[in-house]
Amino acid sequence: MASISKDAGRDGYRLSFYGLDKRKRSIWLGGFPKRMAETVKDHVEHMLVAKAAGVAVDLHTAKWLGSLDAEMRGKLAQAGLLEVHSQSGCPKTLKAYLDYFIAGRNDTKPATRTKWGHAAGSLVRFFGTDKLLETITPGDAERWRVFCRTSGNQRDKDRSDWSENTVRRITGFARQFFAFAIKERLITSNPFDGLPATVRENRARQHFVTRDEVQKALEATTCPELRAAIALSRFGGLRVPSELVSLRWSDLDLEQGRMTIRSSKTEHHEDGGIRFCPVFPELRPYLEELHDIRNPGIDCPNSAPVFTRWKTPTQNLRTVFTKALIKAGVKPWEKLWHAMRASRQTELLAEFPAKDVCDWLGNSQAVAMKFYAMATSDAFQRAVCCSTGGSISASPEISGPSGELTKPEKRRGLATPANPLIPVQLDDTRLELVTSTMSTWRSNQLS
Repeated sequence: MASISKDAGRDGYRLSFYGLDKRKRSIWLGGFPKRMAETVKDHVEHMLVAKAAGVAVDLHTAKWLGSLDAEMRGKLAQAGLLEVHSQSGCPKTLKAYLDYFIAGRNDTKPATRTKWGHAAGSLVRFFGTDKLLETITPGDAERWRVFCRTSGNQRDKDRSDWSENTVRRITGFARQFFAFAIKERLITSNPFDGLPATVRENRARQHFVTRDEVQKALEATTCPELRAAIALSRFGGLRVPSELVSLRWSDLDLEQGRMTIRSSKTEHHEDGGIRFCPVFPELRPYLEELHDIRNPGIDCPNSAPVFTRWKTPTQNLRTVFTKALIKAGVKPWEKLWHAMRASRQTELLAEFPAKDVCDWLGNSQAVAMKFYAMATSDAFQRAVCCSTGGSISASPEISGPSGELTKPEKRRGLATPANPLIPVQLDDTRLELVTSTMSTWRSNQLS
């Protein structure tokens, strides 16, 4: 099961074996005598058998393991033979540590842990299951980032790369994993520090969804729930599907034109993720249509969900919306639902104060400007055709009765103990300063 050999040009022995995953691994034993190398081989073979059987090693091997120094234990852990833990019980090998970290964060939502799982999977694919955390260098982290950028995508059959923003987001998760490892005193520095992790706006993927495109999609479907979902996204600016599936009939006050929106994404904020949004005129017909069908308060309780076709935030609404667009003869755009919300925010920002719009849609002005608001051709054309700035005077001074600029009257400074000089004034030669004493002397000389 295991064998020892000598590397050409090196003194010492190398131990080679096949792990339970059928992958060949090796450990450089260094300058051990052959008899000691044979002893290590025997213990390793026993550990492989015990691991395959799911039982503990015998007392003889356990005592041998207890006598090893940190370097040798690290080599065994790197080869997947030994699980290394810190004094706090936290694993030091990569996959075990990441599992430990994610499993211990019960304070986060399942969706967050799923995203962490994608980041952890990319780290394990690149570094290997038994990579020791302390052996990962900033250079390794940089090479991992290149791997993610070019070969990180394991879910899409049509592409193997990840977008720059995805890589940045994954890098942020990796930095978070290793920051906790520092707190556990497993490592002394974070190898992912310094790598770009801030998500940027991507204008290439922006698309302003026109009213015509939405109208065609609405006419192409006969499902009242899908029609209301499209309208709430495009004309109400709701997040789909999370804010859609949490909507209750008691949250809709059609008489007062007011909606209560509950956002799981921002529920950790001071407002609890609850905001109020107008029932815009473009949105009202589709909500009234669904209201007449459900008849809440009579045929169903007011606490019932507005949408019964989709009940959880994990359900895929992209597929059904894509089919509606194709049926309507409209080419689907990237980021289907996000583009609808961004288009609505762009429209509203052109008509209402930014503070009000951001309160309605549940994001900050900084986020709205960075990820939602778009420059439109309509605004550009209005800037070309319409006069701008006519109501604001561009003159540096207030105009006088004759229309000419009026210069401010010069005020003479007074000499004080703190300022014995009159304010600076150049004489005719423009080379020397004129003080009050010199002015008096020159007047006497001229007279």
